[in-house]
Amino acid sequence: MTPRSRCREDGEDCMNLLKNKDVLDHLIVGGGLAGMTIAVSLLKKSYSFCLLEATARLGGKVETQLTPEACFEFGPSSFIDQPPDILDLLKVLDLHSEILKPSPAAQNRYILKNGVMTRLPLKPPEMLTTKALSFKGRLRFLSEIFYVPQGKKEDESVWDFFARHFGHEIADYFADPFVSGIFAGDAKNLSLKSAFPTMAEAEVQSTSLIRYLMAQRKTAKASPQSYQLKDGLESIFHRALEKIGADKIHFSEKVVDIIPGGDTLQVITDRAAYETKRLFLTTPAYVTAKILQRSLPEASRLLEKIDYAPVVTVHLKVSRQESFSFDGFGILLPSLEKRKILGALWNSSTFPSLFHDKDFHYLTVYVGGAHYRDGAMADEAVIQKIVCDEIKDILQLKNPPHIIQMRRHAKAIPQYTLGYEKILKSIKDSLASYPSVRLAGNYWGGISMSKTVAYAIQTIAAD
Repeated sequence: MTPRSRCREDGEDCMNLLKNKDVLDHLIVGGGLAGMTIAVSLLKKSYSFCLLEATARLGGKVETQLTPEACFEFGPSSFIDQPPDILDLLKVLDLHSEILKPSPAAQNRYILKNGVMTRLPLKPPEMLTTKALSFKGRLRFLSEIFYVPQGKKEDESVWDFFARHFGHEIADYFADPFVSGIFAGDAKNLSLKSAFPTMAEAEVQSTSLIRYLMAQRKTAKASPQSYQLKDGLESIFHRALEKIGADKIHFSEKVVDIIPGGDTLQVITDRAAYETKRLFLTTPAYVTAKILQRSLPEASRLLEKIDYAPVVTVHLKVSRQESFSFDGFGILLPSLEKRKILGALWNSSTFPSLFHDKDFHYLTVYVGGAHYRDGAMADEAVIQKIVCDEIKDILQLKNPPHIIQMRRHAKAIPQYTLGYEKILKSIKDSLASYPSVRLAGNYWGGISMSKTVAYAIQTIAAD
């Protein structure tokens, strides 16, 4: 019997609390990564709590499918180890020993430039010889060491920041695909201080980013690294369910409203009503907006402003008889290349132990994002043709790849666009009179799994 099939869906424990007129110390709405992290953290304390999840499973967009041949991820494909809170969570869940490190080949990352696949430099000195930049672009990079700030905006886009420091070529061929690979976003519309606050802080410490990195080399921690788990990322939630206990999780129950009042709140669902001292709303911004629509309309209106980029995840395989080596993590496509896919991950090269079929290479291709929203919403047959045509051409394959399966996320990744900091501040201000309502999720503090975990823990620590 799988962990999912053991999940109780009657919410008996929560219902008994209501019948006995007991007030919960904490109620968590949403069984994604933030909600699960909060629930696991509350186990260390003597609080009464319950988690409500609208679907029949934990995980949110983290979803793994294991087959005899391969491991398929339909949401995030891996996690990074910074901030380190996620490693602490894995220890609590007894998963630390199941962490998989990437293969040495995964350090190689590629972009497409002028239709040619080019490896990105691994170390700063390689910037002076890389084929990813023209001679002029390399000289412009080197000149940044003498940079004097000028033309800086209060809220600057990622593209403008890189163009100001390193020139348009690095902004177009490094920053642009970097942003599309993480956010599926538009570097010209994404706020640097919201999306990459560490970079914004670096400029405060030193006008030149090169000088800053040189100064940090002696004390800097190792660069973040991607990891997987031996049973895929969804195993985090299977183990969490065992730790939390099915009696504290109520599946297939949708929250429709909250009613603030006095020292407690009433939470109304499509099946019951609950009373709690503290409410954690960890659902996506657009779902949270609907929950707060009647009780806190201003917060709801602001939450609706948060944009989400659509993404289609397509899993495919390529025969190992093809000459392409797949010696890397994957490839990203700068928007200037005018391609119809965001990029591709070479999963079986990065985490080979998860792929037992040695006759094929396994890849994940992403379609859509902020640059190609219509493409993400196209018919499945159209998307499959796009993916096959693009991968065959980019990798110079003799035969088209085999499509295995795909998953469409109409609202996949929150976009930390220009003005995002002001939106979040306004949301906090609108909730100032309701300190018992806390918001968490990947639209706060960073979209990565590690940052989502860190912010969720920070939200609890605010008590």
